Amino acid sequence: MRKFTHSRWLLLGLLPLTTLAQAQTTDLNSAALPETNTWGSTPYALQITPYAWITGLSGESSPFKRAPSLDIEKSFSDVLHNLRAAAFLNTWARRDRYVLNSDLLYVNTRESEVVGGLPLVGAAQGTVDTRLFMATLQGGYRVYDSEQASLDALAGFSYWDIRTRAHLSTAGRTKHHEESFSWVDPMIGLRAFYRFTPELSTHAQIHLGGFDVGSRLSYQATLTLNYDLSEHFSLAAGYKVLDVNYRRAGHVFDTRMSGPVLGLSWRY
Repeated sequence: MRKFTHSRWLLLGLLPLTTLAQAQTTDLNSAALPETNTWGSTPYALQITPYAWITGLSGESSPFKRAPSLDIEKSFSDVLHNLRAAAFLNTWARRDRYVLNSDLLYVNTRESEVVGGLPLVGAAQGTVDTRLFMATLQGGYRVYDSEQASLDALAGFSYWDIRTRAHLSTAGRTKHHEESFSWVDPMIGLRAFYRFTPELSTHAQIHLGGFDVGSRLSYQATLTLNYDLSEHFSLAAGYKVLDVNYRRAGHVFDTRMSGPVLGLSWRY
C-alpha cells in the first residue's frame, strides 16, 4: 500500500454530557437537576449537546472500489486545514427509567494538489471532496439509580454514509468520479454517571457494535469531567475514542479517531 498524503476525514466530536442520573427524592442540588421536572406525573429530563472533538485520523481507507487501499496518518491540524463544513449534535432524553440517546455527525472536507510534469499534458489540478455522515440512535433502561450515581443499559444502531468525489483538471478539461457506500451497525452499550459535588460530576460511556453485520467491528468510548454552570447549562472536558473496521464490496474504511473532547450542554 502507498502512503496516503491527503486528509479524508475530520471528526471534531464530543459526547453526551449528562446530568440525568439523580433519584427523584432530595439530592445534592435539586435545583440543578433535570429530574425535578415532570412529564405528566413521571419524572423526565432532556439534554441537547453541541460538541467538539480535537482528533486526527489514522488507519486504512479505499473510497473507490478499484483503487488501492491507502494508509492514513493525519494530525488534527492536518485535517482541520481541509475542513469545509462540520456539524455535531447529541440529544439525550429520559422518562422515568427509560432513556433515549441520539448522536449526529457530519463532516465535509476538500483537499487540493497540483501535479506538474505529467506526460503530454504538463501540470494538472486535482481535488478530492469527502463527506462523512454518521447517525446513532439508542434506547435503553436505567438499571441502577441513586442520589449520586446511575447506570444505563443501551441498545440500537449506527448508520454510516461515506461519499467521495475526485476532480482532475488538465489542459482545459475536467474529469469527475464519484462513489459512495453506507452500512448499518447494531450497537450495545453502557453509560455510567457519578456526582462528586453539587457542581462536579463524571460520565463514562462505552459502545460495541458491527459484529460483521455492517462493519466487522466498531467501538467507541468516552470519559468526561462535567461542571454545572447553572440550572440549565454545563461544561464537559475529557477524552473520546472511535474505531471502526468496514471492509465490503471493494470499499475499506478501517480507521481510528481519538483525542480530547469539549462540550456545552443545555438541559431541562
